[in-house]
Amino acid sequence: MANGKAKGSKGERVLSKWFTQWTGLEFTRVPASGGLRWKSMANATTGDLVCADDRHSRRFQFSVESKSYKDINFEHLILGNKKAKIREFWKQASEDAERGKKVPILFMRYNGMAKNTFFVVMPYYVFNLLLPTVITFDYPRFTVHGVDGGLMIMNSNDLLKFDYITLHKKLKTYRRNG
Repeated sequence: MANGKAKGSKGERVLSKWFTQWTGLEFTRVPASGGLRWKSMANATTGDLVCADDRHSRRFQFSVESKSYKDINFEHLILGNKKAKIREFWKQASEDAERGKKVPILFMRYNGMAKNTFFVVMPYYVFNLLLPTVITFDYPRFTVHGVDGGLMIMNSNDLLKFDYITLHKKLKTYRRNG
């Protein structure tokens, strides 16, 4: 697909369905692909997806950023390349999340990846909230130290194993208690 905007929009639609599968709630793309900005952040519309569920939308704690790229070079993180695309993606996700008082989460995919599969980047503390609930992982994952207190990068298929409601409750308690 040559048109980057169309590829990004398709990726966001696929990710919306992925979130619906994981959470049991309805999700939709943000108009203008995350470019929607209101002066008042009371609506907390940040990132590329929003929870469209009437009962949960205002309580959804993540600012979801979606990136579909030709290739994603993880070695740039290891080599300390300050201009690594993943760092740029994470910076955007973090700034949007901060503005909306949410937790950043980044979903990335590159050309040729298996359908409905993403690399998920999250703050390491969020991953730690998940750990007591999972016994096995099917895919490798890795930690990136030195970026915002540490990041975890994992396969979205492993994240589907975690119960969203349990994570939501643990994250709410963690954020309230610091």
